Amino acid sequence: SFAIFAFPACGGGDDTGGEGAVAPASPSPVTATAVTARATPSPAELQRLSTIDVPGFTRSDGRVVASAASITYTAAAKTAGGASLVATVRISGCDPFICATLDPTDYESAEAQRNLKSVLSTALIESPGLVWDFGRVELAPGKAGLYSYAVGYFEQTTASGTSRVSTNVYRAWYHDGNLHVFIEVAARGASTPRSLDETKALMSAAEAQKAATEIFAA
Repeated sequence: SFAIFAFPACGGGDDTGGEGAVAPASPSPVTATAVTARATPSPAELQRLSTIDVPGFTRSDGRVVASAASITYTAAAKTAGGASLVATVRISGCDPFICATLDPTDYESAEAQRNLKSVLSTALIESPGLVWDFGRVELAPGKAGLYSYAVGYFEQTTASGTSRVSTNVYRAWYHDGNLHVFIEVAARGASTPRSLDETKALMSAAEAQKAATEIFAA
């Protein structure tokens, strides 16, 4: 059996910077997997992982909570669209629920894809022009994980005003049966996007993947 990751919803709403502006703490499994952890990282090891610096990024909010290291990295360079890249990383020991299969073919069913997309609001999932990509990514030589990339925009005008929700976010995860690493890269612009094109312009999948691999390497 294998796990499908249902990521907690993040950010979103009217003029808040868009869904995906605040990274989730970690993925949550829906079904278990046969993977068994070889070892559990000690608090000291997790503390060390929470203090790793990455060239080209500013580290902040490094902490150990609930047996996991959580760190935020902000890229020094802006994207081509002028946005800041903010990556949230969570590192924890494996258990039979979180360390699922890393074979992308195990996620091809409609149900599996729905579970993966459940990180997005229903409005974005059903929005015209939603960009959704999922597959295998080599985060480092010989270390292939999975990724998802979502770009969406939804706008609704009612008698009480106009509400907008958007997302431009890249997520990658990997485990070796011992440690589980989850990286979310989101784009933060100077203002709230007001169209799908503006949302897309904030960050490309290539820019996000480059940031994720640089952080993973460290």
